[in-house]
Amino acid sequence: METLGRRLKYYREQIGLSQIDLSEKSNISQASIARIESGKQKNLKRETMKRLADGLGISLSELMEPVTVVREENAAYSSAKAVPVLRIKDIDVMKDLDASTRKADTFEPSLSSDKNAFYLKVTASLTIRPVIEEGDLILIEPAAEIKEGDMALFLSAENKCLCKIYYPYNNLLIQPLDHAFPPIMLKRKERGRHTIRILRVSGIKT
Repeated sequence: METLGRRLKYYREQIGLSQIDLSEKSNISQASIARIESGKQKNLKRETMKRLADGLGISLSELMEPVTVVREENAAYSSAKAVPVLRIKDIDVMKDLDASTRKADTFEPSLSSDKNAFYLKVTASLTIRPVIEEGDLILIEPAAEIKEGDMALFLSAENKCLCKIYYPYNNLLIQPLDHAFPPIMLKRKERGRHTIRILRVSGIKT
């Protein structure tokens, strides 16, 4: 179960801050931050959470709400459809997605209205703990609009990773969730020169 402490640790590590760094930015003691992240300190005051969020450079709602995008409901699938399940190695950025989905031999039910939707089965290279674990199914909706701050699947000849998308000054900033990959900035006039594909992550099924 996701907790405030796990979300705090997730955001802190994604931003690249140590507990001491966050302590200096938020004016909350490092010992308190450690207790919060370990789950030993609960029932935090709103002011404490606001200072931590400000120190991380995120909104209070982002810190209080789950890090992941909305997960698909485990509802009765009366109106569900079978969606193909792919692995990252099955997706060729140079080919049409239909060519990949037609090869799928595993399917899972989904309530997605996107006729081209598919699940991506998370392998070790895509895990972002504690948010995304190996074996999770990520719902990809190719037709969905990608807005500022959305989670997405980035595909190029060189990299395949999960990321957040931003549009600073009308440019395209791809911020991988895995900090082993550097951010990628593409100016508007450069986008057409690169063979890339960016697909919105619309849900995570554990």
